[in-house]
Amino acid sequence: MGFINVAEKTINAKLVYYGVGVGGKTTSLKRVHGILCPRNEVQLVSINTEEDSTLLFDFLPINLGSVSGFKIRIQGFTVPGQPKYRQMRKYVLNGADAVVFVVDSQRSRLQENLESLQSMLENLRAEGADQIPIVVQYNKRDLPDVLSEKELDRHFRFRDGVEAFPSVATEGQGVFETFVHASGLVVEAKVRQYGLGRGKESPAEVAQAARQKLCELCDEVRRERAEVAQSELPQASVQIADHQQPTDAQASGGDWLSDEELATDVVPVELSDQSASDSGAIDEDGALLASSVRSSLELARRFGDVDQERILLERKVQEMVEVAQNTVHDLNRPISALRLMLSTLKKGYLGELADSQAQAVDNGLMAVCQMEHLVRDLLDSSRLDHDGVQLDFQPVDLTLLLGKICNGMRYEIEEHDARIRVEQLPTICGDDWALTKALTNLLGNALQYAAPSRAPVVRVACDDEGTTWAIRVRDNGIGIPNKDRDRLFRRFERGSNTGGISGTGLGLHIVKEIAAGHGGSVTFESTEGEGTEFVVRIPKVPVVAAHSPLSSTAARADL
Repeated sequence: MGFINVAEKTINAKLVYYGVGVGGKTTSLKRVHGILCPRNEVQLVSINTEEDSTLLFDFLPINLGSVSGFKIRIQGFTVPGQPKYRQMRKYVLNGADAVVFVVDSQRSRLQENLESLQSMLENLRAEGADQIPIVVQYNKRDLPDVLSEKELDRHFRFRDGVEAFPSVATEGQGVFETFVHASGLVVEAKVRQYGLGRGKESPAEVAQAARQKLCELCDEVRRERAEVAQSELPQASVQIADHQQPTDAQASGGDWLSDEELATDVVPVELSDQSASDSGAIDEDGALLASSVRSSLELARRFGDVDQERILLERKVQEMVEVAQNTVHDLNRPISALRLMLSTLKKGYLGELADSQAQAVDNGLMAVCQMEHLVRDLLDSSRLDHDGVQLDFQPVDLTLLLGKICNGMRYEIEEHDARIRVEQLPTICGDDWALTKALTNLLGNALQYAAPSRAPVVRVACDDEGTTWAIRVRDNGIGIPNKDRDRLFRRFERGSNTGGISGTGLGLHIVKEIAAGHGGSVTFESTEGEGTEFVVRIPKVPVVAAHSPLSSTAARADL
């Protein structure tokens, strides 16, 4: 928010113009500057981006008089409207005391306007400033095919107290009225915030006085312009590239400053290969400012390019995940049909099988079961990655859960002649389906990667570590080579000593995402040839962590 300088007895407030690119934000603020600073008492700093005439920000300090000895100054800013500058928009919006949201009234830009409004509200909400005053300006009302004010109101007057003003920024119509209203709201909020007036004047009265002063300044400028026009003094003819030519009304001496006059009030800082010293219009301070912001703007531009590429990459990753989900889901049907057919043959429903035929059917069933495991793991991994699974945190009795898992795996346990030792386990808070999936994968790995020279022994325990539960699954299998540890939780990665052992390479990746989905983690200790112990840590009060792959596309893609 704006700050107060006790030593200088000055209250500074920040007013930000927000909206789509080339929507009229900068033109509006320049018009205000032309009225309030007709002799360029305070220069308007403009930092041009490379696209059209959208500017990064404009700095416009305006003194609105004193309250209880404190001067009130409003600093005006605009933000870049292009989507690639969203991080810079967030930076400029930070600390705003009020916002003028400039809407491009053209029907074709409605969706862009709505997206810009959504981004503004999200940024304000992130800063805890979503209740600051917001004024809407419906710009470009002179163009064809614009939405009616009633239609625009339905979209942009989104809460009580939001006022809207029609405008034509290039002509100066409605711009100053919007600024005056927003300034009054800022002054009222500041007076109330700092308790000024000492009971003599209410915040609303102080705000009305500020509005009146602004209107008087505007009238004074108009009178001076009329006098200048009568005396036929020469007018400045300096122009910059991003201004339009003066209209007939401006040329005839209307109430608003012409573009030529407005251009003389701006210190432009262009993002180009030319140095600031090439322009004689920029004084020493302006050149220093140009030098200081030039590198920052270049960095912002490059960051914007990278951010735009990241957004495109996220979209592609999302599309790939959706395609994978649909494909994997469709694979279930033919695999189930094949398993049913092979089971029918094995049971002799279609006639007695010779020994060689029975062996072939058994091999086919084994391959089908492996395919089912792969498809199931692919589907679960894809669902977790794509936020398709909403975890439901409820009390889960780990003893009962392990019993259910062991009963479902009884044939695999018997086949490997394995011993499962389950110590006393607590009831924890978590998602039953997710914990079942995670522990099934860990037990399945313990059986699958058993040492060929000894029967598998798997120990399951759970330790109380204060704020977390540490679920331990320890086996006496082949272990994990040191060189493979860093990549073991990635998709389709397995230890280099698993050659000849079937597996999908997705089990540990799923375990990691399930643990992260609870706000926890998974680690392991292993000695090659002796065994491995996996530790799944689950918070006693689980949450979806901000860094969890369940909520991060970048992590989903392993980028």
